[in-house]
This record gives sequence, C-alpha cells and structure tokens, in this order.
Amino acid sequence: MRKEKPNTVSLDRIAAECGVSPMTVSRALRQLPTVSEETRKRVFDAAARLGYLRTTRAGRKAMLHETLQARPVQIIAGEGRSGMGRFHSELTLSLVRLLAAKRYECIIRVSDGNYREFTRLLATAAKADVEASLIIGNFTEKERCSLLTALPGAILLEDTGKDVIESVYSSFSFDNARAAALAVRHFLAKGRKRIALVSGPKDHFFTREIKEGYRETLLAAGIEPDEKRICYTDFTANAAAEAVDSLLKREIPFDAVFTNDEMAGGVYRALLKSGRRIPQDVAVCGCDGLPVGEQLYPQLTTVILDHRQLARQVIDKITNQDLALTPVRVRLLPALQIREST
Repeated sequence: MRKEKPNTVSLDRIAAECGVSPMTVSRALRQLPTVSEETRKRVFDAAARLGYLRTTRAGRKAMLHETLQARPVQIIAGEGRSGMGRFHSELTLSLVRLLAAKRYECIIRVSDGNYREFTRLLATAAKADVEASLIIGNFTEKERCSLLTALPGAILLEDTGKDVIESVYSSFSFDNARAAALAVRHFLAKGRKRIALVSGPKDHFFTREIKEGYRETLLAAGIEPDEKRICYTDFTANAAAEAVDSLLKREIPFDAVFTNDEMAGGVYRALLKSGRRIPQDVAVCGCDGLPVGEQLYPQLTTVILDHRQLARQVIDKITNQDLALTPVRVRLLPALQIREST
C-alpha cells in the first residue's frame, strides 16, 4: 500500500472527498475538457479546502492536448506620459485571466511613449508569430496608426480615434457619448443644472466623446453649455483636484461634477478641502465602474463601462474560428450605478 508523507494531500484523498476516481481528479486539476464543469468545480473546491498544491515534479508529463495553445496572444499596452490608468489595467487583467482559462500563453509588450523603445516594440510585435494582437492603452494617433498598419487583423480596444484606412482591424469600445448623457440626465433629474466636466486631454478620443454627450444632453434640456465649466486634465486624481481648485478660485459656480472614477478622488479632495459637502453642495458622478468608487465616502455614483464584458467579447472573437478573420466594430452600452454621491 502506498504511504502518504506527513502533512501532504494526495489525489486519492481528494478523490475520496468527491466520490470520483484519482484519474478524474488528475484530469480535473489539469483542466482537461473531458471532465464536466460540475465535477471540475467539486474537485477544485475539495483541493482548495484540503490545501492541495501540485509540485512541479508530481504526476506524469503533460500530453500534447494538455499544453497551451500553439500560438500565444500578444497584448501591446501603451502607458503614455502619466502611466496606464486603472481602467486599462483592469481591462488588461481581465483579458489575461480569460486567455489563461482558454490555455493561451499571453505576451505583454509595454510602451511608455519613448520613441526608441516604441520603434523597437513595433518591430518585435510585427515579427511575432501570434494568434492575435490586442492594442490597449494610451497611444498617440501616429503610434496607433503605425501599430494597426504593421499588425493586420489586430484588435483595438477602448480607442475610437480616427479610422486607419490603410489597415484591416477590429475594434471593441464603449459608447462614451451615451455614458456622459446618462450622467448629465441624472444630474438634471436631481435639479443640478450647473454641471462641470473634468476630463482628460482635449484631443483625447475619450474626452471628445464625453464632451459631445455632455453638450448635446445639456442643449436638449435647453441649457447652453458653459465652456468655463469644462476642464481638461491628464486623467490623474491630482490634476482633477487642481482643476476643481481652479473652478473655485475663479468663482465659476457649479453644483455637480462629471469625471471618471480615478479622477473622482481628486475631485473629492478639492471639494472637501474647500468645505463643500458631497452631495449636498456638489454632486459627483464618475465613469468606469471601478472598485475605487465604492471605497470613496460617500460612495461614488458612476457610469459603468463593463471591462469584463468587453474582455469576454474579445476572447470570443479570438477563439471563434468563424469570427477570427472577420473585422468587426463593437460598441458596448454603459449603465448608470446610482450611489451616495448624487
């Protein structure tokens, strides 16, 4: 009879807990498609409860059908001057998790805006033998055009800049104008009519679309947008705080602020520092649906851009042979999450 080492958990013990064979346990832990999802969940729950961790020397070598997919997927991420924001970081993490679940190796290439490093990244990415190329983050129009031209069939994420007619590619993004419309309508329904907009750089695609929805919704309500209430920043909390400070110092009246979730922390800081109460004096609404919104006090009302849903649709395109070679343009709809800040 085989003896177990002290303080170890064997496949036999997990099998006994689950009422299946040790072979089934082994297959489930290796996430083979021959095991049902129900059985796999039961095995993983028991393994986690018992504290089982497979060592690198345990078990037989993986067969060909158990290995990763033949070709990896590369994610090309742009940090820009201010680094990669939380939303893009969350979206990237969702993509990596879903790719791992589909047994794809994931290669991440990062550009920080340095010209020499970007040209090196571009050359390396263009030569890579990959299943798909995903482009995400902050790139200039020229960088974006270069990437899409060098990587035919690439997938552009959360960027709705100018079309690159020289290349065939797919894009997955959100309807940002509609996101702004949801926030502004919510403010108006609460009786707030002097709404400030604190967004990113003036020429950034997100800022352009948010401003479009902001202006059109105010005009539809018979309110002429005041350009003095529109602040352009660099998508950071510190810059947002400075923007709100500037509004206050210039004595520009406002009773609501629309921004993104990450910048909302800076908006809160500036308002509270000046003695303004949220939402009694100034209501605040973010955009993105990041966890940070629930950590602020009062909890942040936000327009949710579901990065997990976007990631799932991207992975479906990569793994579906009928869709893999077909260029698509996908725009996901946002949803308003009302909390305490409005």
